[in-house]
Amino acid sequence: MKTISVAVSEADYEVFRQAARAQERPIAQLIREAMSVYRAERLEARTPLTEIPTLPGHRLIGQLPSRAEVYAEMFGERWTPGS
Repeated sequence: MKTISVAVSEADYEVFRQAARAQERPIAQLIREAMSVYRAERLEARTPLTEIPTLPGHRLIGQLPSRAEVYAEMFGERWTPGS
């Protein structure tokens, strides 16, 4: 493991301190976990669903929905294009 030093805001530190106390875990463990989640969600390359091959002999039965259609289904009236 690599040791790093980082400055954080008082507000962020307090939130992590309280969470660490509530979970009976060290703050450092929470920060390592947060960094891993950030790396997995934001930094690592992902293959678009449209580029993942289907099973041999199988094909899509229709077009995949657009991002707007997916968001509209997930959030309904609360979502508008461009938000």
